[in-house]
Order: sequence, then C-alpha cells, then structure tokens
Amino acid sequence: MAYLPPILWATLIFILSSQSVIAGFQESAYDYVFKKLSHILVYFVLYLLLKRAVDKTTNSKTSTKQLYVPILICLLYAASDEFHQSLVPGRYATIRDIGYDMIGVSVAFLKKYNFI
Repeated sequence: MAYLPPILWATLIFILSSQSVIAGFQESAYDYVFKKLSHILVYFVLYLLLKRAVDKTTNSKTSTKQLYVPILICLLYAASDEFHQSLVPGRYATIRDIGYDMIGVSVAFLKKYNFI
C-alpha cells in the first residue's frame, strides 16, 4: 500500500507523456520554461513519494538503500519515460529532459535532508 501513491503519480506522468501535443503558451520562451519546470516538479513529487514508500517498507532508518533506491528508480523511470515519448507521434526524447527530471529529484533530496 505504501507504493500506491508513487505508482499513481508515475501513471499520471505516463499519461501526460503519451499525449501528442501538450498544452502550453503561445510565446515559445514561456512554453519552454513552463515545460521544463513541469519536468522538475513532477519528478520532485515522484522522489518524495518514492522516498516515503521506501522509508515505510524498510526497517533501518540509516540504510543507504533508503538514500539511493528512490533516486535510482526516478532515474530509470525518467529514462524509460523519454524512450516512451520517442514512440509517441509528435514527441521526441532528449537526454536533457532526463537532466531536468533529475534536477527535480536533486532538489527534493536536498529539501528532504534540510540542505536547502
């Protein structure tokens, strides 16, 4: 049951990346910023949900598993999401978007451990 929220959130990400056209702004600069901030936000939330699930399902509170497993899952999901987007007409995959996803994960990690 602890993994239901991240699974639902990952499903939302999958549904959004299945869209041929994502609504945005008419001005290309605003559209770019909006879409990149969206990458950051959805992976920020995904990390926090995965971290919560891992914390609830492991015994040790200082395990390195608790630190790295949510990050690794987010990275793998971001890569698989970009691959999935490459199969959607009108969409394309970029390594840069994986980077934006991981910025969201990094900010969530830093926030979770009170570095920011």
